Amino acid sequence: MRKPFIVANWKMHKNVQESVDFVNQIKSKLPDPNKMEVGIAAQAFALPSMVKATGNSGLRIIAQNAAAEYSGPYTGEVSLRGLADAGVSYVMLGHIECRRLFGETNTSVHKKVQAALQRGITPIICTDETMVQQVVNDEIHYVFHQLMTVLHGVSLDQIKQVVISYEPSWAVGAGQHANPTLAEEGCRLIRQTIAEYYSYEIADKIRILYGGSVNPNNIKDIIDKPDIDGALIGRASLDLDNFLKMISNAQLTLKEE
Repeated sequence: MRKPFIVANWKMHKNVQESVDFVNQIKSKLPDPNKMEVGIAAQAFALPSMVKATGNSGLRIIAQNAAAEYSGPYTGEVSLRGLADAGVSYVMLGHIECRRLFGETNTSVHKKVQAALQRGITPIICTDETMVQQVVNDEIHYVFHQLMTVLHGVSLDQIKQVVISYEPSWAVGAGQHANPTLAEEGCRLIRQTIAEYYSYEIADKIRILYGGSVNPNNIKDIIDKPDIDGALIGRASLDLDNFLKMISNAQLTLKEE
């Protein structure tokens, strides 16, 4: 069974003290990490202090981005080597805002994914609904072109380490209610694409998160879906009580199994 993963993406919110205070208040209220993972993606300057504050709580501290190069003359970038030294074990790559605002491409995200895997940091690869229609044996197949371009060259052993987040452009930052049925269809097609590219056995093990207008009222209905293994939560995760409520509502899916 795939372990659910709930991730808060704080974007460019909270300073170091606010971030550490949040960790200190939440770490004793988390579910059993053997049954559900919880993580927070924060700004780079806060990550080392947050890692230290987590103790042995199991809370995952996640980088929001990183460079493909390990070191060198890249002013303003964050190195994967530095993240690994700081105790960060996950990094988000290819977020839709990085693509929209800073011009990240499939090629640049692909290089970052390869670098993260080589450094032993698990990439959370964000992808949207960009699909290409193909006809195989008179049947129509929809392939996530963006995702498969990013995964090109990722080996069978490496793909097992990857987490994928489906974030449709119409839902990210929209503040509207996410549609669980549409979310499931997108995640199902991603899993189908991975199965056709790698194998059905591997696809069944890959965790796929959904990101886009997730809130306390809809998170359970979203995670209840068979192909959705967690959520990448934006603005709704900034408030401590709100985030704890979402974790609690997500846990209800475990109790019903």
